[in-house]
Amino acid sequence: MGVTDDRVNPVRGDSQRGAVLLDRDGVVNNPAFDERDQRFETPLEPADVELADGAIEGIRLLQSAGWPLAVVSNQPPAAKGKTTLEQLKAVHNRIVELLAADGVVIEEWQYCFHHPNGVVAELTGACDCRKPQPGMLFAAGRNLGIDLTRSWMVGDSGVDIEAGQTAGCKTVLIEHRDSAHRRIGKLEPDARVANLAEAAREIMQMSDSQAKVVTDDRST
Repeated sequence: MGVTDDRVNPVRGDSQRGAVLLDRDGVVNNPAFDERDQRFETPLEPADVELADGAIEGIRLLQSAGWPLAVVSNQPPAAKGKTTLEQLKAVHNRIVELLAADGVVIEEWQYCFHHPNGVVAELTGACDCRKPQPGMLFAAGRNLGIDLTRSWMVGDSGVDIEAGQTAGCKTVLIEHRDSAHRRIGKLEPDARVANLAEAAREIMQMSDSQAKVVTDDRST
């Protein structure tokens, strides 16, 4: 499912431009403790939503530097029978509300509600959108009219990094304290940071460095 926020005046059709794609839980907002699984996962109630440290600062830094933003997030709780799609929409709306209270609007939201081992038939099975598949990143790229090879994927899990790399993005791994169980195996992001504010500074610094290299090459 894709959601475009009409409060943003999008810049589209510039295939030479990149964007920053964000996972949601552990990047924009904190994961919430799931009593059923006994670990931190996606919030299931609006009351459980709280923005992550550095989220507002990071979004503001990126937007002030001209980066279009999109959220691309796996959201399987309804497929697993833990909650309903209506409740997941209510959680989404609460996140949007908290961001807006700080004057922040993210233009593009992409969600995958599927799970390969779900219990709700219409949400169960293989799909192209569930990360590490890059389908949501491709959809966000089309909607924003940007070049994914000039873009960044920021997430707190191995599937975020894999999806970003498959789509041709550079990647930043946020090592959120509550999502270590989602960082399994050998991960090779372009940068590792503690929160979105640090990610924004890394992206801006590395992008500026790359732009300088390109400019120097053209002048020789």
